[in-house]
Amino acid sequence: MTPPHDQEERPAAGTAPWLGSFSPVATPADILACFRLLLGRLPNREEWRGHVSRAGERLDTVVGSYVNSLEFSCRSLGAAGKLGSAEQVRLPDFSIYFEADDAAVGQHVRANNYEADVTAVFRRFVRPGAHVLDLGANIGYFTMLSAALVGPSGSVMAIEPNPNNARLVEASRRANGFAHVRVVQVAAGREPGLLVLHRSHSNGTTSVAPDDAASLLAAETVACVRVDGIVPRRRRIGFIKADVEGAEYLALSGCLRIIRRHRPVIVTEFSPSMMPGISGISGLGYLRWLIGLGYRLSIVLPDGGLRAAEPDAIMREHAERGVDHLDLVAEPVAAATRLRRGLGRIAGRLQYRRA
Repeated sequence: MTPPHDQEERPAAGTAPWLGSFSPVATPADILACFRLLLGRLPNREEWRGHVSRAGERLDTVVGSYVNSLEFSCRSLGAAGKLGSAEQVRLPDFSIYFEADDAAVGQHVRANNYEADVTAVFRRFVRPGAHVLDLGANIGYFTMLSAALVGPSGSVMAIEPNPNNARLVEASRRANGFAHVRVVQVAAGREPGLLVLHRSHSNGTTSVAPDDAASLLAAETVACVRVDGIVPRRRRIGFIKADVEGAEYLALSGCLRIIRRHRPVIVTEFSPSMMPGISGISGLGYLRWLIGLGYRLSIVLPDGGLRAAEPDAIMREHAERGVDHLDLVAEPVAAATRLRRGLGRIAGRLQYRRA
């Protein structure tokens, strides 16, 4: 028989609490202990009546409501476990937070040798006052670089589904005083919905939610949005970076209105082996899709230079290098050039038919 909820449970001996009884039902003493231990204060007169009325509920439910409260979160008692391995490094243009055990990105950022080739591309195309989209911000290296390049007259929107990464990006944003950066903790996709996040340190992939209920309930889910729907229409996007581990086609499909309206330069990671399983498109199909949007493609060279290439040449380069991905730049083709190319294709077809 459990004791009445308005009576404090007492151990059989004051010096031997392990001899006392334990009830799964919360008592007024338990609720007072939640204030003392979790909120770090005593209740005030006005709130006590409402809180103590929960005596008699399940203990884990009552305690959980305090653990999950904003007031407990603001005490940051659990911060050491979450941020214990986070470090900050000062680079020439900005400072950035990273996880010390992150071999994929963090250690290269610390050594200031992270993707020097793509960094050179950013410095070539991103200008003061520009507006940048960073799709797959990771820990925010290119977000912070973009923010430093565009200055306060421009803007950067960082899209990143991994909550650990998003916290690091936000911490870096604050450390640099980059008020013109906005961090959005979602996945960029073709349509709104729910995806499953698969993490590997700071890197990771997303996939559609499984049909099996048990697998779904065990998964880490993230929201997916069309970036078209969250960028203010009046903001003229001039540069997009897409690095989302094989989901670039889906992410950029959700930016089609922006791409067609503003014709931004796009730097995209190209992982043809991952694209069929994640984006549902072949590597060659993705390249042709970008060209169909009115873009010409260039391969980013190891020294940061660019070499224009057609889809077949890009596929050969990927195979010859023996790497998991290439970095590409897609630059908009002028309308007149697109018209000439279109007329040339039509003339070629007509000539072929006559022959």
